[in-house]
Amino acid sequence: MQEINSHEIVIDAKNHTMISGDSKADRILKEVGSVPFEQCVTEGYRDLFLQNLKDKKGVWFPTELRYDDEFAYFYIKAEQGETKDTVLLKIVSLDGLLDSQQDMSRTIRSYRAQLDIYEDVFFEYDPQTGMVEVFNAQEAYFEAGSYSIDAFEELLLKQASDKQISAVKSFVSQIRSKTGRFGVKVTGNLLNDDTSLNVTMLEGGFVFFDKEREGVVGHIHLRSSKGKLVAASIKHDSLTGLVDKADITRIAMERIDERCLSGTTLAIVDIDFFKTVNDTYGHQYGDSVIKKIADIISAEVGSDGIVGRFGGDEFLVVFYNISDEETLRGYLRNMKKKIEAAFPDKGVDENTPLSISVGAAIYPKDADTYEDVFMVADYCLYIAKDKGRNRYIIYDECKHGLVEAIRLKKDTVKKRNDRDVSLGDVMVRMFDQILHGDGSSPERILDEFALSFDLQRITLLVGEPFRFRYSSGTEAIKNPEDAQFLLGFLNSDFKNKYLGDQTFIVVNRIDSLPVQAGAIKSFLREAGILSYVIVKFFDKNKRECILMISSIGKQTQWNQMHYKYYRALGDLLSLYSLNF
Repeated sequence: MQEINSHEIVIDAKNHTMISGDSKADRILKEVGSVPFEQCVTEGYRDLFLQNLKDKKGVWFPTELRYDDEFAYFYIKAEQGETKDTVLLKIVSLDGLLDSQQDMSRTIRSYRAQLDIYEDVFFEYDPQTGMVEVFNAQEAYFEAGSYSIDAFEELLLKQASDKQISAVKSFVSQIRSKTGRFGVKVTGNLLNDDTSLNVTMLEGGFVFFDKEREGVVGHIHLRSSKGKLVAASIKHDSLTGLVDKADITRIAMERIDERCLSGTTLAIVDIDFFKTVNDTYGHQYGDSVIKKIADIISAEVGSDGIVGRFGGDEFLVVFYNISDEETLRGYLRNMKKKIEAAFPDKGVDENTPLSISVGAAIYPKDADTYEDVFMVADYCLYIAKDKGRNRYIIYDECKHGLVEAIRLKKDTVKKRNDRDVSLGDVMVRMFDQILHGDGSSPERILDEFALSFDLQRITLLVGEPFRFRYSSGTEAIKNPEDAQFLLGFLNSDFKNKYLGDQTFIVVNRIDSLPVQAGAIKSFLREAGILSYVIVKFFDKNKRECILMISSIGKQTQWNQMHYKYYRALGDLLSLYSLNF
């Protein structure tokens, strides 16, 4: 945290000369005791200073002071001193405040990211107000927000069994008493219905917020009874760290269709002319743009919602509780301005800033199901693009028509909306990048393919002998060691026995494999693979390679219309020398 230039100075109420000050007060007043303080104030602010000095109401007001023989902006608060003949001036540097605010924003984002790793619910108790602020509660049955300490206790007790009540009450009592660091372990899940997480850790600690305020901070963490920390159940996009498409959709549907939470708002954000950015500056820079914009949107939304990556250059924001349209406009307006400021010359040409288009709709004001709220927001995004982009459109029935009428237009809109690129166009673009553009890495191609086709896992293995190269998708293999079961099969005699000369294999149900493949079936089932597609091809150096597209934890009837795209992906990767 950067140092804030702040001072407390006591001056004489009559002649305004300094009586006492902190160790660095002479940076303002060079001649202690002989110069009226207002002589250090520039002429344009002097009347305001003198009026506040007379009123002594303790309100902050701006001023410009001579500071270290230069002039700088400060905020000052004038209060009655310890005696009637003195005035206390509290002085804070505006530059220092701005620097501190930026540092604090970075710190808060860092802490939120750390909490997101395990999806802890974080809380802060202020005994002066008796209120508990709850953050990061998207995986809990209750909402983030402000609660009285009694209401917070009731929230925790709502999920507690008779055996758990005593432990929960003990924890809340320790919050009230503000005694050091404390914790309670409860057998059972107090946050949600996930039965695999059967231990709740409630932990807290006393903290001084500042010299006048104290309180308690803490968190609620779920884990398994085996004692192992549980990886986050929400999956995140590997490039941006945002929630992935499947889980942001699930969260939105749960809030609207299951929990019927009024004020839940969907905003679909699309980067304008992003293809131009990729074509002009390259895909590596394009990735940095997506990451930066993801950070800007996340910072703007804060604890008032959750953000997911919905497509290549598209994001879905789920706001938790939008009470009115003007509040929503404030969020969207700030997003738009901050993105423009971050990329002032990366728009459709070098003289224009990068922009976004946004469509938004509110539940239940605009529609009463997730499908309809999303459809209406999507329609508003289409309108924003059709009007020239670089704008946000919030649904208004009077302006945009009834939901039923929009539903009738849906097919036409979908064809015209340039974000709904066909899968064939995706493949053509990939080939064009490799053959005629600035190129792209195999890893990026697999990421784009998995995202476009909404795949759980696609894995590239390169042979002679086979080794793990890369995995992508919502259930991607992150650790090469986790691919050993595949490599053990591919580098054994079983490979030729079961694959032979086949270059394209589709298995919708592993139970359909022949009896003699019992060992393989057990292997796949243990890895959670219940359906798969295998594509065999050779890379540029004639090295045998395998793509395995897997369905994890569920059986999938693979779409036959996609077979040609799976083969085309193998053809595309065959243009590379797939070294390690």
